[in-house]
Amino acid sequence: MRKIILIKTICNFIAIFIVFLLGSYFWAALNDNHSVKRNERPIEKVKKSPVKLTTPKVARIKTQGLARYIGVSSAQIEQDFGEPQAKMDSANNVQWWLYDLDSTNYLKIGIDQYNKKVSDVFVAGSTPDQPGSLRVGMTFEKLLQLTSLYANFELSYHEQKFQFELSEADLNQRPLLGFKNGSYAIIYINPSSQKIDAIEYLNTDMLLKKNIYRVVSKTPLPVEYQGNTDWDQMDIMLPFDLMQLINTKRRLTADQVLSIGDPLVQTAHKVIEKLDERPRAYLSAQNANLLKKVTSGDVGQQRELYLHNRQIPKKLYNDVELDEKKYKIYSLLPYYDNSVFFEKLRLRQSLWKAFVSERTKNIGIAYDRGILVVIINK
Repeated sequence: MRKIILIKTICNFIAIFIVFLLGSYFWAALNDNHSVKRNERPIEKVKKSPVKLTTPKVARIKTQGLARYIGVSSAQIEQDFGEPQAKMDSANNVQWWLYDLDSTNYLKIGIDQYNKKVSDVFVAGSTPDQPGSLRVGMTFEKLLQLTSLYANFELSYHEQKFQFELSEADLNQRPLLGFKNGSYAIIYINPSSQKIDAIEYLNTDMLLKKNIYRVVSKTPLPVEYQGNTDWDQMDIMLPFDLMQLINTKRRLTADQVLSIGDPLVQTAHKVIEKLDERPRAYLSAQNANLLKKVTSGDVGQQRELYLHNRQIPKKLYNDVELDEKKYKIYSLLPYYDNSVFFEKLRLRQSLWKAFVSERTKNIGIAYDRGILVVIINK
């Protein structure tokens, strides 16, 4: 009897043990299956969502207005606009043809001296009302109705690719447009009125040379200033052109125009003479060295110097016999183009704003081989 009970006990134990082994096996297999699936899911997601960086395609708008003249011959300009009222040389192989002098209009056309074709058109005065087209005075809101603004541009130039990236400040104050004929327009927006202050139409060559937008590609930019420069002509015409630009804006706002022959002009020339003769008497060693390079005709300098207010020493005021309490001296170098007052955001918000202000009654402008000096009343 005892043997029978022992045998049954052993059989029950073996049966229970077998059931336990089978249960453990299936449980391990089930967990392993779930584990594989958990490991596979991230791999599947990575495969289905690859990261790809692209440059958005810019929709070029219909070629209109003065953009149609980019790339045409100087002969065509003479036929359509007549002989220019004045011509101004530059430091970048472009001759500027000036039109609409002493008026509420301001128009200058840049002729490339290599191929005698239009490379740039700068307009800053009133223009005929052209429905649906760009014009100075248009509000920023209407500009957005006319076209979309893009933050990324890809340009082709001499079989090379360049990529621009516009910042938020660029989009709000100097957005870039592309036309179907391959030209571009820099739209200069007045930060106060939110209206277009000026429009600069230009080809790819001029746009790259200006270098006012951030370049995200590693392709080196073409050299901006090169070739022979008629400094004697520029010394006369650059201040003349700047005064035309200033007075055009003042006429549009009904402010009094400023006199080109103000006695402050002679004082401005004295400032340049003093800086040229003894730069270390007024400037730091680094700035004095930059000034010497600029005045020697070296147009390849990348560093810029903007002197104003407290950066102008009292000694300079005393040496040119100018009352510091009544007048302010400004100096920019290297300086080769008047459009810089629209290109450089800080200059537009400070110095240019003072030029066209109704508080400014007197102004003197002098220029010499890359140095601009402006004196205005306080």
